Amino acid sequence: MTSEEDVNFVWNKDIQFAPLRPFSEFLTDKSRFELPAFNDIGKWNNRIVSNLLYFQSNYFIFMLIACLLISALDPKGFAIGFIIILLIGILVLVALSDDNNIVTVRSEHPYALLAVILVISYLAISYISYVIIAIFAFAFPLLFVLVHASLRLRGFMNKINRNFKEGIVQKTVMATILKALGIEIKV
Repeated sequence: MTSEEDVNFVWNKDIQFAPLRPFSEFLTDKSRFELPAFNDIGKWNNRIVSNLLYFQSNYFIFMLIACLLISALDPKGFAIGFIIILLIGILVLVALSDDNNIVTVRSEHPYALLAVILVISYLAISYISYVIIAIFAFAFPLLFVLVHASLRLRGFMNKINRNFKEGIVQKTVMATILKALGIEIKV
């Protein structure tokens, strides 16, 4: 009963990619957009989650294209900013890690860790404009995705989304991300 275009592309047994939705359904049908009921947070949340799951491939492609376009405006700045953000992320993971090996290194070499923190802080402050470019390259497309998911009304096909089979969400990329963020997916 499912058409070929509604079948998920299976990457492996754990990860699937939802089908790409038509551009007309995704963006150009003006009658399918409406401000959400801000007073009913549950309904608004359901709309966002449903749209994130239904249009996930469109959202990922849009975010990829937008990030590439923004990074093409200043490739050096984007690369430096992205590397600094990665270094900050790694530093935070090391600082918060409970792994015995990392805890041992932290306790045996506190001055080395302090030096790394100071160097990364210096880089982040010195290249703050590049860090802002990298943050903008990810935040702007993410803002578009969240606004689109909030404003887009759920269509019939969205409501009977093929990602729901007998009340169980298949392991799509977006479902995995939402689960990691602690967002409950209701049928």
